[in-house]
Amino acid sequence: MRAKILCSAIVIISLAGCSSFRKSISTDISQLSAISKAQLSNSFSSFWKELTEEANGKSLDHYIPSQKLIERYSLREQNQQFLVSGFLHTDSTFNKTDIEELGGNIVTYSNKIKTFSVPIKKIPQFIQVKGIIFIEISKKVKTI
Repeated sequence: MRAKILCSAIVIISLAGCSSFRKSISTDISQLSAISKAQLSNSFSSFWKELTEEANGKSLDHYIPSQKLIERYSLREQNQQFLVSGFLHTDSTFNKTDIEELGGNIVTYSNKIKTFSVPIKKIPQFIQVKGIIFIEISKKVKTI
């Protein structure tokens, strides 16, 4: 009985947190991690921190990243929106159509390893996709 009550409370708290996330973005990295079903890499967390600082509490729907952020995280513009790319480690419950419905793209290399690109305005929904275990953002390779 206590377990059911505890699970219900966690679900309610999670849903309340997610609904407020869509209105504006928070600079609190722990909030992003708290709603994520996946583990986020340090570089993905750094990207999120810089993005939220730049957006300064505004909605991601109309946010345009700075040139610095575009270059640092290899963001690309496509169809008047900016996309972030990277790598996913997934389990058997992952379905690539969940990402495609967000306007993203998936390339499968193995059952568990995939690359992704997704609009930055869809990151809060993206990190909640079922079957994603770990998210790593891609960066440009620097030649010496």
